Amino acid sequence: MDIQEILFWKVFKNKFILNEIFKQIHNNQWVEYDEPNKYNVNNRCKFGNTHSLQIMIKNDLLPLIKDKIKHGDHIEITPPSIKDLFSKLSKIKQPLNNNNNNNNNNNNNNNNNNINNKYKDEDYLEIIELFMKYRRDEFEIYDLIKIAAATFSPDIIRLLVNEPYSVIIYPTTFEFAINNSNLATIKELVNLESINFKNYGIKLISEQFKRKSLSLATQRTTLKTTITEFIFNNPSLYSIPPPLSLINNQQEQELSTNKRLKTSETLHSNLNLNNNNNNNNNNNNNNNNNNNNNNNNNNNNEEIKYEYIKFNDFLKLKSTNLLKSFMELDIVLMGFKKKLNSFIKMYHPYERLQVDIRIILKYGDTISDIKREEILNKMNQFDTNNKRGFNKLKELRKLVAIEFPNQKNFYYYYWKAYGDKIKELGKVPPKLPPQNTTDEIFEYLYSEEFLNQFNEDYGEDEQENNNNNNNNNNNNNNNNNNNNNNNNNNNNNNNNNNEGGNIQVENEGNAENIDGDEELLEQFENVVDGESDSDREFDNEVDEEIEDTIIKREYINNFNKYKKETVYDISNRYSNSTNLFLESIRECDIETLEKIDKLHNSGFRVDVSRFHYFQLPKEKEDILKIWEYFNYHGFKQFGSSQKAFIEFVSSVADAISPLSELKIRNTCKSISRNIDFILFRTLFRKKFNAFELLLRYSTLSWFPFLENDQFLEILNQEKVIFNHQCEVTQFDNKYLNQIIRLIEFTVRRFQLVEKARDHLLAEGFQVGIRIVNYLYDELIRIKGITIDQLEFVRLIIPKEALSTQFEIYRVFFYLNIRSPKLTRYIMYRPSTIDFISTSGLLFSHYNCSDPTTIDETGFDFKKYLNLDIFTYDYILGREKTRCGISRSYGNNVNNNNNNNNNNNNNNNNNNKRFITQFDTILKELIKQLSHDICTNVSNRDDIVYGQDFFNHSLNADLRFSLAIGRKDLFWELLDWIQQYINENENLMKYQVYQFSSPYESLLQTGSLFSNVKTITKELSPPPPPPPSITTMTTMTTAIESRILKIDNFEKPIPNESSIQIDWNSDKLIKPFKPIHKLINSFKYIDIVMNSVCKVMDVNEFQRFIQYNFFESDFQFTIYSYAVYNNREDLMSFLLNNYIIEIDRFPFFHPERGYSQYLECKFIFENHFERVKNISNLTIEWCERRDLDFSFSLLNDFVKYLCKAKNITIYNQFIQNDNLQIRRKVIKETIEELKKQYDSILDIVEVKKENIACLLKNQKHKVLLIQSIVEQSDTQLYFASTLEKIILELKEKRKINDINSPFIEDDQNPFLDSFIHGDIKTCNIILKYYPNQFKITTNSITKALRLDKIHIIKYYYKLDNCKNLINNFKNDNSLLKHLKNELLKHPIYKYHLTWL
Repeated sequence: MDIQEILFWKVFKNKFILNEIFKQIHNNQWVEYDEPNKYNVNNRCKFGNTHSLQIMIKNDLLPLIKDKIKHGDHIEITPPSIKDLFSKLSKIKQPLNNNNNNNNNNNNNNNNNNINNKYKDEDYLEIIELFMKYRRDEFEIYDLIKIAAATFSPDIIRLLVNEPYSVIIYPTTFEFAINNSNLATIKELVNLESINFKNYGIKLISEQFKRKSLSLATQRTTLKTTITEFIFNNPSLYSIPPPLSLINNQQEQELSTNKRLKTSETLHSNLNLNNNNNNNNNNNNNNNNNNNNNNNNNNNNEEIKYEYIKFNDFLKLKSTNLLKSFMELDIVLMGFKKKLNSFIKMYHPYERLQVDIRIILKYGDTISDIKREEILNKMNQFDTNNKRGFNKLKELRKLVAIEFPNQKNFYYYYWKAYGDKIKELGKVPPKLPPQNTTDEIFEYLYSEEFLNQFNEDYGEDEQENNNNNNNNNNNNNNNNNNNNNNNNNNNNNNNNNNEGGNIQVENEGNAENIDGDEELLEQFENVVDGESDSDREFDNEVDEEIEDTIIKREYINNFNKYKKETVYDISNRYSNSTNLFLESIRECDIETLEKIDKLHNSGFRVDVSRFHYFQLPKEKEDILKIWEYFNYHGFKQFGSSQKAFIEFVSSVADAISPLSELKIRNTCKSISRNIDFILFRTLFRKKFNAFELLLRYSTLSWFPFLENDQFLEILNQEKVIFNHQCEVTQFDNKYLNQIIRLIEFTVRRFQLVEKARDHLLAEGFQVGIRIVNYLYDELIRIKGITIDQLEFVRLIIPKEALSTQFEIYRVFFYLNIRSPKLTRYIMYRPSTIDFISTSGLLFSHYNCSDPTTIDETGFDFKKYLNLDIFTYDYILGREKTRCGISRSYGNNVNNNNNNNNNNNNNNNNNNKRFITQFDTILKELIKQLSHDICTNVSNRDDIVYGQDFFNHSLNADLRFSLAIGRKDLFWELLDWIQQYINENENLMKYQVYQFSSPYESLLQTGSLFSNVKTITKELSPPPPPPPSITTMTTMTTAIESRILKIDNFEKPIPNESSIQIDWNSDKLIKPFKPIHKLINSFKYIDIVMNSVCKVMDVNEFQRFIQYNFFESDFQFTIYSYAVYNNREDLMSFLLNNYIIEIDRFPFFHPERGYSQYLECKFIFENHFERVKNISNLTIEWCERRDLDFSFSLLNDFVKYLCKAKNITIYNQFIQNDNLQIRRKVIKETIEELKKQYDSILDIVEVKKENIACLLKNQKHKVLLIQSIVEQSDTQLYFASTLEKIILELKEKRKINDINSPFIEDDQNPFLDSFIHGDIKTCNIILKYYPNQFKITTNSITKALRLDKIHIIKYYYKLDNCKNLINNFKNDNSLLKHLKNELLKHPIYKYHLTWL
């Protein structure tokens, strides 16, 4: 045995050392997170205490799941957890990397989307099989096929439907899939239809389904065209409705003879087939109940109605064939004539344009019959004109422009494509802007109109050649068809990759594949939905129209998200020459590029969309050849489009590394004279490689655009730091070295170091300073930047050049670099999200560049943070070393670009110590953003909309301390709260009574009681200094002087309020005296209480109780949170040491999202005597409430009458001339107060209506009410009225108990769990209460309403009903009711063979 093993066993056998080791393991945070919102109390949990399947799936704890299944441990399975498990096998599109060499990246159409899963698909399928094999009663608690359809998981459907599990597919689930799921899942369901019919006699593709399948598909929000096309291409899946014109004609004929035609008769006369199939299939069922069920549902085809396609859904289809077919079949339901002013698109191919025109002629409201025939005749002429050189597409577009002038921007794009003006239309109108924009100023700042006013001459020298691109645009119809056919494969490859959805159970869709009903998406018609025929089109025009909107939504350099190369391959907006030119770039065909250029007399211009994605060759050498070709020609092909030039340069610069391999030797005139404007645009677009390349080879010494203050404002208007979800806005780490290198180059390029040395920075070098500061601001928000890297950059930049007007922006990211814990504190300040949402900030982001206004509500942290303290040196400054940081460090950081580690206190490579300790920074943050506001800001409650800022802020502080694992800080904050309450009694808005408190509820048999002695109240210590985080040590000492420690048990002195109604005890009669003391207290929010129960051990738990030792029923309140969090150790501690009156069991209803089973198991096995008489718990609780009510009645009566809404009642009460009215007020008020008192819901007091505020603001009313109440006759009437009310309530309870006995009450433990489908909880209740519960007809109805058929099937089996009073075999009325309910159920009526 070696020395290490010997030492190990010595330590392991030493209980003290081993306990200390485990204590450190449990208390220390061993993981540092790189994102602030990842810090929470749920990050750590012992495996033994982990029961949630959802948590185990989320963290890929598959071995733990297997172990728990093997050993029979409890697993909390819910529909959301099943959804998360099924999602691991989802077949949905994943975002593709838009790099320059991904031309063939779209072929992974059926790959599992979860490429980052820790385990393989087979491992997750194994988990599902284990559940189905060993825990089927707990797992099959919902329609599993529906969840699989919602999560796009055909593999799971295949597993479940086939043997040995044979899970049923309901027709409603099949319809749900048609309306919501993806194509692969729908195909799987269609393939399994025969197996489902064999197993259950249910025909999914029934005539009823066929008559609405097309309508279902067109109503989708995603993949509308794909699914509709699949159904339409499979005739067995649909039945064509009768033409609407035929029905309308028949109706008109019938109306003319005063006889109304029934819809069912009309439809019956037009049935095509399958009229007898359903009835034949029904006869195959041997079970009479099922026969009756099928007959009831299918009866005869007269009752099966067709569903037509809605016009709005019809217009959103992207398939020319579908549009044409549905229009010819006349199955599109028109509500009223439409104005289709933006329907026809210039880029649509020839056949689609024909269909567009016919749709407007058929459904529009502006064309006369004569004009309609004239247009149709011209279209026929185009079709039959086969003359050589005749451009059908151009002529058809021209016809559209002439005959439909209201089509938005159509003429503009026609002129742009062909360079021809149309004689009939005259002058070309300007392009109309997009409609429904919300921020016109912002949009204008980003628009071409605004930017180009500064360089109006751009491209003028090339405009004379601009039409050359269009001269060769005489592509005929055949060319168009070929162009489309060549791209079928691309579209087919994308087909399944684009599958997704925003549906009932799963929400896996994204903006890129939505093809649905949202009106907003009509502006985004370029998005791909995975269509697959030759007529698939995309709205490139909209790209240009909505760019401003996209810019507003995308802060980081994310424009590539909107670039889809397949869009431009099939675009008919581009001429043949342009398409060939782009293809030659991709294939590195220099010869063809030269030919095209010569064909246009060396004047060819690349005229593409600003979102065009330049596809480059795959090999680096070929990319350099393409670059040299354009270099040689001075990039004149891009002379008329800055956007195209920037995109091309950026594409190449991003693909070539190192960047020094690229040279710019020559640029054409239009580019050269506007290079400063181009530099601005590349910098603004965050195309840093392109910016560096252009700046490196620019010979300019003066940059008017970059020196313009207006452009500086545009450059800096986006200083976003986080969003409404508390996510820090950061760059990916891949930009780190790029920006560092660019800063180094910019400093050298503008000679900032030399000018700073000579004090010349202010003289003409503002451009360099602006660029460096902009880049520096981008650098500090790069995820994973280390302090060493930041220090290196700060050494490069002269101190005089490093300045900004948005210092708060830098401070935020300095804090985030030091530790994300610090920025988490800022983002989770109370009402911060409200401030973002209501202050008009950009898309719910906190933007430091937005001005602060006086009338803003919510928490704006920059108002309260002292930037004189929070400097770079204070946050990130480190002790200097002899060697300092080498200038060559930049080369080292370039090799560490994958470093994404969290930059916390240990974020240094040379172990240099920080000047300011982490705790010092954190406590200063708490002081400035919380404590100082509580003590120094008079209108602090306005921050939280008039509520109690002190309570909101300190709750946020407590939550934060536990989220980051700092219990020591939690105790310090509780001490600060206690001191604040003592010193600001007049500001307290929360008071509680001192009765039934933990102090008074200690059990004499408990371990705590023996350590408690009578304690005389000590004198209060002298007033401490104003509370602040920096004086916590002094504050703690002062507090501890008032605490007497006895054997580790601390009993604090209650914070009795001196501001309370001074009742004269001598005038009060017994039921109302003694008046219980009011205690100034602190109200903890739910998340804090839950956090306490998640992270505290028993000793810490008791310490927390002691801070609230005199608060009424606090031990019961904290017990409820222990139950909710399944903390059995805390529950045992409370039950063994305090009087815990269990008034309801289980404590919460099943829908609360906790484990009823674990609570029942713990109580039954350890404290069964407390719930033995379970039917009496509610009665006992009511009786206790009756006794306690009088303790607070008088104070509550005064508060009730003083409320502003009760002014009439108050006036009636104070009238002395009519005692009957006063007594009526007393009686009605006591009844109302008793009702509120018995309510389990907290009554939220309105501000200024608690006792303290009433005494301060309405003292005259309080004293008047008090004087009347203290009168002897009033006291006697109070007592007699209270007694009568209590007696009436008791009588009412007895009557209710007779009329609704406990055994039939849906709220009793068994029926409550039964209704919610919890088989395990039902069984354990029946085990401990045999023959005390029964199934009721009402519970069956409610369970079916919640789709809990599984528990009904479970208890339908006689073997599972041994401890029930009744069952379905011996209770005929129960069985009859079940059959009737199933026959009426929309889902379960299809399958009754199990009865």
